[in-house]
Amino acid sequence: MPVVPGLDAEAAEWQERARRFVEEELYPVEQQIAESGAVDTEEIRALRRRARETGFSHYNLPRELGCADLPLLSQVAIEEQAGRATNGLGFIVADRGPRELVELATDDQLERWLRPVLRRETVEAWAVTEPGAGSDVGGIAATATRDGDDWVLDGEKWFVTGGDHAGLFVVLARTEDEQALFLVARDAPGLEIVRRPHFMHDPYIDGHVELLLRSCRVPDRDRLPRGDDGARRWFTIERLMIAARCCGAAARLLELASEWAAGREAFGRPISEHQGVSFPLADSLTELLAARLLTYHAAHELDANPSPSVAHGKVAMAKLYASETANRIADRALQVFGGRGYMTEHPVERHFRELRVDRIWEGTSEIQRVIIARGLFKRGAEPYLE
Repeated sequence: MPVVPGLDAEAAEWQERARRFVEEELYPVEQQIAESGAVDTEEIRALRRRARETGFSHYNLPRELGCADLPLLSQVAIEEQAGRATNGLGFIVADRGPRELVELATDDQLERWLRPVLRRETVEAWAVTEPGAGSDVGGIAATATRDGDDWVLDGEKWFVTGGDHAGLFVVLARTEDEQALFLVARDAPGLEIVRRPHFMHDPYIDGHVELLLRSCRVPDRDRLPRGDDGARRWFTIERLMIAARCCGAAARLLELASEWAAGREAFGRPISEHQGVSFPLADSLTELLAARLLTYHAAHELDANPSPSVAHGKVAMAKLYASETANRIADRALQVFGGRGYMTEHPVERHFRELRVDRIWEGTSEIQRVIIARGLFKRGAEPYLE
């Protein structure tokens, strides 16, 4: 039978600390953003410093690098609490380091590129999506052409999260034989940030920029080994964390809606006594529990190092179900609040807008279904039910 582990004492303590930081430090700031309509970058820097002082910094990286090396189940517990905040503020707590890059990088790349990231001198941003290739990473058109000891990169990259302040881009491009990852400095000749588009979830603490690579030269020593493996692992972990954040957002929405329903009266009694309100909230609680159990199970599977392909499928299930569930719960919560829930000053309105992208980024719901279906027809149902 599938294992859904409880949190051990250490993970529970991390979870409680994350919840406290979100409520005490982030909720007031998201209210300020709602009132002003803008993010105060200096305030965000100060929040990041306080979060790091509290221990929320690169906690997923190995102990030999001076970090906590938390298992994925503990990371999910933190990320779940981060999902309770709006405007991307939760990423201040969910401050994971570039584990996939650390595992892939050569010793030279670690020293030159990743040590500065670990020292907080810069941050990295992944440049994967393109105008013609999003969820289908196999359709990447950006090219990397060998020229002596260099590679020449050409192409466009869209939705590069954090690219507005990143000093290092991890660029996925196609060579003659395979896809490869390259470490490219922000000021590299031939790399240009061409646009900073606005999105439905703005104001947001991170931008999603568009890059243009034109004859951008990258030394061969800055090509990461096993690029395909690195990109796949990155996508898997990001999808798991999206599922966790969706669970956190949905939990907050359910708490707000049920509290409001218990106190709000219509036709002489609390609206919680009307089945048109109570039944959707009952469905929401049931679906949230299912999403949470599936997410925790997928995290445990990755921690236990089972078949990577089966674990990949379970993460796809978690991302699919949690993101779809959170969007349903957001819609129901807004309906319970009525006009109040439609006001930008209300967290329900913000979650309603912001959760929509979780069904899109790092692989749409449709792509998750493709992954799940392929696994089913290739391996049968049994491996996914263990």
